[in-house]
Amino acid sequence: MTTYQAPCIPGVGEPATVESYELPAVPADGILIKVELGGVCATDLHLGLGHIPGIAFPLNPGHETCGIVTEVGADFGTDVLGRELTVGSRVAVMPATPCGHCRHCLQRSPYPDCANWDVVGFSNPTTRPHAGGWGQYLLLHSGARLFVTEGSPEAAVLAEPAATPAEGLLRAGLRFGDSVLVQGSGTVGLLAIAIAAAAGASRISVIGGPARRLELATTLGASATFDIATSGSAADRRQAVLASSPDGVGFDVVVECAGAPAAFAEGLGYLRRGGVYVELGHFSDVGTVPINPYLDILSRDVRLVSSSGYTADSFRRALGVTEGLGDLASRIITHRLPMDRGQDAMDALRQGWQLDGEQVGKIVIDPWL
Repeated sequence: MTTYQAPCIPGVGEPATVESYELPAVPADGILIKVELGGVCATDLHLGLGHIPGIAFPLNPGHETCGIVTEVGADFGTDVLGRELTVGSRVAVMPATPCGHCRHCLQRSPYPDCANWDVVGFSNPTTRPHAGGWGQYLLLHSGARLFVTEGSPEAAVLAEPAATPAEGLLRAGLRFGDSVLVQGSGTVGLLAIAIAAAAGASRISVIGGPARRLELATTLGASATFDIATSGSAADRRQAVLASSPDGVGFDVVVECAGAPAAFAEGLGYLRRGGVYVELGHFSDVGTVPINPYLDILSRDVRLVSSSGYTADSFRRALGVTEGLGDLASRIITHRLPMDRGQDAMDALRQGWQLDGEQVGKIVIDPWL
């Protein structure tokens, strides 16, 4: 094989196509991955619609990805934990590689930042070829952060979306025995439940829907679920949700994974005094919402935490959780599609979350279908 195929978004708002590319030679500091699965994320949709600034088109999408090592350059090195990378190793790919030389990198901030990120799935093939996680092959260079895994491809591809709530809950200081409310039962919300359960949360409630996702939420560790479509008015929902918290006074940690502006103001009201609100759902600008800084935050000693990225440590911890899900990882994934249906996948995220007559959970692209 001298060529391979990968999806490409030609321009803002244009439908994704499948293009052929020359299979790259692997440099001494490079590694070639044969992609097994690439997750479809709402961020991919926002990228294609031009909602994220600084993105140059055309674009090879896909930043949630895993695969099999097919060739390793002599100078590439090991995975993040120092394990040898050999042909045939399955790896979960941490998509953003920092340059290591800019001010942000040299300052070693605890928050991920770099002036010259090399990000899988955010790349223009004319300037950074072979960097789309939905394609058949992926070429990475020295500094790229990989994790060898003996877990399934389904577990490996969920590591990236799981890293976001892992980072957020670490920043919140989640402790064994804390109570947690998760707003939203999409993929990130479900994985937040799994991570909170793994961290020893004593009680986990979730607001979301539809019924299938809430059933899965219970299996992952939620003790109480509230269907947003049937829970009545906001006032009725507030009363029922608070009743599920310890002593009815609110939760230690509330995690916003819904991406709806109204959820932010509502979620602050579910915190106990001194609780922590974790904002994870708004990865693009979808609007504003009024809050009262005194009543909603200061007077109750609320702490606000957000996470727009994650560290290698968070990714490692997230992968450990998804590896431990077993068959549940496959249940979170509802659709496995070929590359030429990448546009269908993104459309489903903005058109009722329905695809092929079924409710969408997690969609993955299998580039070999």
